[in-house]
Formats: sequence, structure tokens, C-alpha cells
Amino acid sequence: MSFFDFIFKKINWVINCSNQIIKFIIGFGICLILLYFTYIDYFPTDLSLGDGLLFFLITIKFLLVFLLFLSSHYALGRIVIFIFSGIIRIFKFLFQIKLFFNNIVNIRNITLVKVKKVIDKISVKFIKFIFYIFGFVLIFLFYNEKSLNLILMIFLSILLTYCIDIFIKEFRDNNYLKSEESTAESIEKKNLKLSIMLIYILFFPSSIYLFYSEKPNNFLITSTLASIREDDRKSIIFIKFGLKDLFPESKIGERKGEYVELKNTEILLRGIGKNALVQYQSKAKDYRGNDVQIKVKVEIPNDSLLVVRRSYSRR
Repeated sequence: MSFFDFIFKKINWVINCSNQIIKFIIGFGICLILLYFTYIDYFPTDLSLGDGLLFFLITIKFLLVFLLFLSSHYALGRIVIFIFSGIIRIFKFLFQIKLFFNNIVNIRNITLVKVKKVIDKISVKFIKFIFYIFGFVLIFLFYNEKSLNLILMIFLSILLTYCIDIFIKEFRDNNYLKSEESTAESIEKKNLKLSIMLIYILFFPSSIYLFYSEKPNNFLITSTLASIREDDRKSIIFIKFGLKDLFPESKIGERKGEYVELKNTEILLRGIGKNALVQYQSKAKDYRGNDVQIKVKVEIPNDSLLVVRRSYSRR
């Protein structure tokens, strides 16, 4: 088989599978957006098949951010385990210091092969540690400075690292398994066990993160759904002047032609269906007559909304 025949077969295989892959990505994107509708307690009634491209893009962004989530937590977990194992090894070294110095004195036991093995082992661990440090820096994208979030970050990192290491070990053992030593039933059980472990790795840590993290600071959601969400920290939100009566005077800013600026508001959903969902905070009386903070959600047409994004110069 020539090289071009090999490439052609691979391309043909990708084309044959692309239809199923696209269906899966769009379907997964629909599941994500439905979860987000539940997250914001709102469901638009005018969805159409034309939103499929948006669902596709949401899925791609989510998978990239989710991969960053898993890898950064795994990196932090490896660093924590590395530190703890290093401390344990130091104590073991202190207990065995006499034996250690005896080996150093016995020069005949030291060979170039042993020295090379030690150097290679240290080099590999050093390179891994550099990658773990890089992942450790990225993990702070998902958390703010609150102590509860830091505790949650360390807990999820250790849990995820432990689960991934077990999964990798079981996966390797399953691949190295000889067919003549195992029946089809035992292989099926091992594959089922691996599938359960993989589902646990993919869903359990992220579910805990979504449950405990604050909605405004949830990087997994805000970064994935940045194309359908906006807030006045990064953008200037305008609506058509005729809709200004839907908002209190305190939320109305300067008029610009046919549009008027909204202050202290955020867009929870736009670009999906006919209407956008705008939210702002207000005050109301509870049953005791006390002032309480409430969140008010207003539906306005997408074509009556104008968003001006602003970027901050680093100079």
C-alpha cells in the first residue's frame, strides 16, 4: 500500500464517520444548552433548527474548556501528591541515613550505569513537574480567592488525580491482557468497569464544581457560553429607546440615537430564538415588610438589543 492510498483510506474513514460525529456534537450542544436553561430558570419557546451551528460551537468550546479543567486539576493533584511523597521520602531517608552513607563510602557499588539511571529518572520527574506547574497556574482560572473554593480546588484535584491514575493502570492492564488467558465475559466486565470509571471521572468532579462554585464566577460556564452571555463589566449594553419603560430609571443610562444604555444589567441569553433575556437586581418587600434583593428577568427581542464590547489596554 502506497502512502497516498493510506492517506486516502484515512480521509475516507473520517468522511464516513463525520456525519455521526456532527450529529453527536450538535446533540451534545443541545444537552448543554438545555442544562443552561435549567441553570438560569428560563426556557425559550421559539427555538429552531437554525440554531444548530451555535450548538456545535458551544460543544467545541465546552470540550476545550472541560479538557483544561481536567488537566489543570490533575496537574495540581500531582503536585500535591509529589510534595507529600517527597516529605515521606525525606523521613525515610533520615531513618536510613546510616545505610545511605555506607553505600556512599563503598565506591565500588557506584557505576556509570547507576549514575545515568538516577540522572534520567530525575530529568523525567523534573520535566513532569514543569508541566504540572503550568497546569497549576491555569487552575486559578476556575476559582476566586475564597477559602472554600481553595479547599474545593485541592479536594477535587486529589480526587481527580487518584481516579485518573487508577483508570490508566486498569486501562494498561486491560490492554496487556492476553486473549488466551481471559474469556470474553471477563474482558466485558473489565471494559464495563473502565466505562464506569471514565463516566465518574468526567462527571463527578465537574458536578461538584458546578454545585459549589458561584454562578457569576463559574469559569466553566462563563467561558463556554460567552457568545450568548454579556455583562456590563466587559460590554456596554443598549436597547431600543421604546423599550426603556421595561426597566427602572436607575438602570437607564445615556441615550445614543435610537438606543439607550442599560446600567448594572447582564444578558443571560441572546442569539437563541427570537428573544433575549436581560437580568437586573432590584429591591422588593418580603412578607415581613423588609427590603430584600431580587433578580428581575426581562425578555426583549434580539433585534432590539445592541452590545458594544470594550477591551482594556495593557499599556
